[in-house]
Amino acid sequence: MSDIAAAENADSKLTGLSESLGEGDFDRLENLWMEILEDPEQLASSIAALAAVAGEGLRQGQEKIKPLLDLTWGALGEDGESEAEDSPAPGAGLSGISPGDRAALGEVLVRAFPNRKEYLAFFLDAFFEDNDPLSVERAFFNVCDIEGVSDKNVALDRFSGLLRYKPGAIVYHESGWGIGEVLEVDALLGQVEVDLEEKKGHRISVEAVDSILQVIPAESFRGLLYRSSDELERLVEEDPVGLVQKVLDDFGSPLAQKDIKAHLTAGAIDSGDWTRWWGRTKKKLRDSGFYRLGDRSPYHVEKLKEAVSFEDELLGRFKLGDWKDARGAAKEVLKGGEKKYPKAYPEIVSGLTDLLGSSADQAVILGASLFLSKLKTPNDSWVEPFKGIPLDGLCASLEVLPTGQDPREVFRLLGEHRPDDQLPVAVAAFKCRSDSIRKVAHEFLGSIEPGELKRLCLQVYTSPRTAPEACLWLLKSRLAEKEGIGLEPLFERTARGLLILMIDLLEHLIDKEVRLGRSVVRDLIKKIEPLMFHSEGAFFREGIELMESSEREMVYKRVLRHQEYLPNSAHKLLDIISQVEPVIALAKKVPDWENPEIIFSMERGQEVLKEELRELNEVKLPEIAQAIGAAADLGDLSENAEFTSALEEQKNLTIKAEKIQEDLKKIKLIDASMNEGGRVVLGSRVSAENLERGEKVLYEVLGPWDGGPDDGVLNYRSPLGQFFLGKEIDDEFDAELPGGTIRYKILEIASIFD
Repeated sequence: MSDIAAAENADSKLTGLSESLGEGDFDRLENLWMEILEDPEQLASSIAALAAVAGEGLRQGQEKIKPLLDLTWGALGEDGESEAEDSPAPGAGLSGISPGDRAALGEVLVRAFPNRKEYLAFFLDAFFEDNDPLSVERAFFNVCDIEGVSDKNVALDRFSGLLRYKPGAIVYHESGWGIGEVLEVDALLGQVEVDLEEKKGHRISVEAVDSILQVIPAESFRGLLYRSSDELERLVEEDPVGLVQKVLDDFGSPLAQKDIKAHLTAGAIDSGDWTRWWGRTKKKLRDSGFYRLGDRSPYHVEKLKEAVSFEDELLGRFKLGDWKDARGAAKEVLKGGEKKYPKAYPEIVSGLTDLLGSSADQAVILGASLFLSKLKTPNDSWVEPFKGIPLDGLCASLEVLPTGQDPREVFRLLGEHRPDDQLPVAVAAFKCRSDSIRKVAHEFLGSIEPGELKRLCLQVYTSPRTAPEACLWLLKSRLAEKEGIGLEPLFERTARGLLILMIDLLEHLIDKEVRLGRSVVRDLIKKIEPLMFHSEGAFFREGIELMESSEREMVYKRVLRHQEYLPNSAHKLLDIISQVEPVIALAKKVPDWENPEIIFSMERGQEVLKEELRELNEVKLPEIAQAIGAAADLGDLSENAEFTSALEEQKNLTIKAEKIQEDLKKIKLIDASMNEGGRVVLGSRVSAENLERGEKVLYEVLGPWDGGPDDGVLNYRSPLGQFFLGKEIDDEFDAELPGGTIRYKILEIASIFD
């Protein structure tokens, strides 16, 4: 056989060894191994390869590798004599083998037979011959104490791991110093020197380096980001799917789209190019079949173990997901049509039809009806179920329509199939929480019942607390100078009147939030601040300039009292008032009842709050914790609606409990010492006359949890309560309230403690 043919034959055997191990064909592996052992020349040149195959076999738990290693040891020793009577050792058979190859063989021998001293001695001799005392390898080897430890495999595993920290390795400091590179391994001092983003020339003990630094593979996303911008640029253009996979490998799968964007725009893609690039990449990810892309926030991207066609994935999501997932899948398939999704299209149409008869959820029935009503092929299966949705259920379902679903389509179907219900649904929609639905309701009412729309808007202006969302939307439209039916009365109001309306609504919502702790109320409060500071404060200034001095002082006190709810502009608003009337800022100290850090209450109100906190901590939060555990048992948390809902509820309850705890710390009990004789103060019992109606009212001025108007209690923090405080007998005053101005006269003042 020629030398070339012999070399090819040797390579073929080595390749066959790896293939046999991978396929689990141990008989073939054993035969090939024995053929190599029978050829001394090939054996000498194959030691490193045999050691690699043996190492992989041991990692797989292949015990049959061990006898082959014993035979290899013996084959290498056949040509020489033993160096010790009780310890047979290879002789001339090793003469042509490099120390590095001998060390590789010695390592797998020690792994296979950790208690055989001759194998350990052989490995140590070869390793020390191959690596001088000041080498990087010796520096790492010394801290592993392979000779002294009882578990040789653990020590060898650590040694293999430490070898990854050679100079040039990319590393990450998990304590916050960022990514960097190993500069030097000093065997003499036992230190590793690294350059990190936040710590240049940092030195770490060799003993501790693997507990402090994480090795970043050079071909990983972070590795390429650190060292190879050219390769990243190539992946961006030529292999975007591979690039996304590298990000998932580094940061976990599934990963939210916003996180993928944050990582890629940190150095791989210009943020201005992201939308175009991601739109193209999403299609490639889906076409590959190996990735699942979520269709709702946070739009997770997940690598799948097995390829699934996008059509099959959509069909699976429709069949197995909750309505939110099913709705998204149905939208995609029906939009693509039967030509694009020949398998999924008819199944989803059939599934939507089945939902109409099986679901008790009116939002699901409405959603399925909207899908089926738009099919090109006539399908009237939805008509009767649509007609059967009760009016209140239809209004509630309209309010939870998903983003992108045009509510105009609902009104169109109402006109065709339930014309008598168009008007009441539109009125309810105008008062709902969603501004996008309110806008459509406003347009619809303006076109079919302009008189009803004017009446509705007037009702909102008069009593904004009945529909605060609608009031805020109308105020925003007015400030933007948008004209339309029903907006005319707002254009008749001056900036002064609009500003008073906003402040009254703010105080109503604050009072409601204090009593009920509703997060939705807090969101509404946040919407008022930009309205008050419209046009960088120009609107507020105009309103203040139109007021009398007493009104300015009242607004100043109210803004000061509620500045925690106006975090971005309270100081600016107070400055505007001071500029218009400087003397206001020099007024005496604000009364305690206007201090936002104090909440006055009777003891009974305090107990009401304590009981609510006890119920939250001892009943509701433990119950929701159990619900979270039960929801987690349902499976994949990324697509688990019950789990998400339970977490959201837990968050809201926790926020509410924290708010109550804060309020309890602020409480100061109302007592008889606050009585000031002839003035209305906290703890006063006030008899007054509504001069507009000639009616007498009797109120006790108390705290926010002590009762309501039906109980004869006037909350001192409410708009009306603020007007009463400080007044004396026979005082007449105008209370500017959302429903209009009411003139009162104080008749009698007494103390509830008398």
